[in-house]
Amino acid sequence: MTEKKVVRRSNTTVQKELLAYKELYQDSTPVDKRKAEYKTIVTSYYSLTTDAYEYALGKSIHCANRFRGETFAESIQRHESYLALRMQPKPGDKVLDIGCGVGGPLRRIARLTGAHVTGITISPYQVQRAIAIGVPDNCQFIEGDFMELPFENNSFDHVYAIESVCHSPEKSKCFAEVFRVLKPGGSFVGYDVCLTDKYDDQNHEHVEAMRTMEANFGLPELKSTHEFVSDLQSVGFTIEENRIILEGDFSCYQCYQRLDGGDSFFSLINFRTSPLGRWLGRNTIWLLEKARIFSKGSTAICDMFQRGAKYGLRAANLDIVTSMFFFLARKPSL
Repeated sequence: MTEKKVVRRSNTTVQKELLAYKELYQDSTPVDKRKAEYKTIVTSYYSLTTDAYEYALGKSIHCANRFRGETFAESIQRHESYLALRMQPKPGDKVLDIGCGVGGPLRRIARLTGAHVTGITISPYQVQRAIAIGVPDNCQFIEGDFMELPFENNSFDHVYAIESVCHSPEKSKCFAEVFRVLKPGGSFVGYDVCLTDKYDDQNHEHVEAMRTMEANFGLPELKSTHEFVSDLQSVGFTIEENRIILEGDFSCYQCYQRLDGGDSFFSLINFRTSPLGRWLGRNTIWLLEKARIFSKGSTAICDMFQRGAKYGLRAANLDIVTSMFFFLARKPSL
């Protein structure tokens, strides 16, 4: 499969996206305004950061817990394969990936199961990247909003999401759309980013870490695992399982270890996301921007990515945020 090139965006486009994004995360900007402008937030965020995510993480833009002796790539493969195992789609089933990114998990699940997988993302740039990478025969990519899914009722046998519902301004509305397009008896499964029970909204350090994560990961407002489950139930889903994957699993590395250098500091892949690798990468981008090889604003985008990594690590070490909240819900049969 030969990857096609994507047309480089102009300086004007990058600057416009960066300005629109930053304006919605000023200290004076109320949460309700960010929720109302979520399309601008998420579209701009992924237009700006998708290239950086691909550089750091590859085609699967998400975290994964990792067992001792397991490589990063193996942990990502296991993490995605687990969703296929829990959904149990049959060859020919129709599966929907909401917030599909550039399609790493989608391609793996389609290959493993033989199901037809449709990926939807609000980011036109991610659709371009996904198509450039390649579209298998049993897959398709659509630009659209999972708050208003462009599909008929009862269209899909299964739906899954990986760290995407956190971008929703109102989870219950997103879940209502998933419920609508899912066939009776179908499953909705995934992982999402949520606040844990240890988050204390009266603790300044907790609040600072949470707000900085929201600003640097394109999140309108983080919610707790309990609110996540309550919103699923409010639209009619039956909850079969929900848990934070890392709880009780003492044999695995934390999913954020890769951002702290990992256990193989001299590995080229891990080096990219280590503190030294991130420093070198940032200054290389600065030089290329000054030489007008990279778009103006590239360094600012890199700095945003770096802050996200820094505060993601802080929040994870405080155990106030998890990207490992697993859920398995089902639409009742008729």
